[in-house]
Amino acid sequence: MKQSAAIQVAVSVGLTAVLWAPAASAQTPNLSGVWNAGSQQGGKLSQWTGQDLPFTPEGLARFNANKPGKGPRQSPPAFGNDPLGDANPPGLVRSLVYFRPIDTIQLPDRIVQLFEYGRFWRVIWTDGRAVPEDDGPFWYGYSVGTWEGDTLVVQSVALDGRAWLDEWGTPFSDESKITERWRKTDANTLQLTITVNDPRTFTKPWTSNIRRLQLQPKGSPNGELLDMIFAPMDENAFNERIRNPAGGRVN
Repeated sequence: MKQSAAIQVAVSVGLTAVLWAPAASAQTPNLSGVWNAGSQQGGKLSQWTGQDLPFTPEGLARFNANKPGKGPRQSPPAFGNDPLGDANPPGLVRSLVYFRPIDTIQLPDRIVQLFEYGRFWRVIWTDGRAVPEDDGPFWYGYSVGTWEGDTLVVQSVALDGRAWLDEWGTPFSDESKITERWRKTDANTLQLTITVNDPRTFTKPWTSNIRRLQLQPKGSPNGELLDMIFAPMDENAFNERIRNPAGGRVN
């Protein structure tokens, strides 16, 4: 009886592992693992692209009003207006362009991404549901993915337009729809492009440069995520002690 019970438990555990193992086939590659893009720079306006961005008048006004602390238009952070300066969330798209590890966990009905930058998670639903028409806005949006051959195509909507698309102050609005295309080019390389469709900010959709992420070996410095949280109490203390005095700003 004890042997029979043990066999039943083993079979049950085995079936559970099979049912919840990440999907992996020629059509749906396994994207699981910790991936890091490293430092990859963009063009003269955005970290995402080297092309001139097709701003609408409203989009250009918002772009000029943003005062980033990094990039070609950088100003002293003490006099900038980067949302992160007050410990606000970076938002989804900015997190994707930042050079911090992303831990990807692939399940049968969803893909979960854990971001070191801001220590948050997002879900990409792959269970066949439709992209919602009216929802949000959310700092990290709502994402639905489908497979086109070996490429995961993700539609991200309901994004909060108070965030920036990158660290250089590229704006977007609540009406934006972001299409991510994730494709594994070999066992250790994952490439990403985004297409931004936002009629309030841009006169036409535009597609980013290719970003390449490398699989991080287990046990390597970037193989596990660190505790990187934007806590308002820490950010305020840093601003008062270091950022503002360095910029010549009197509190």
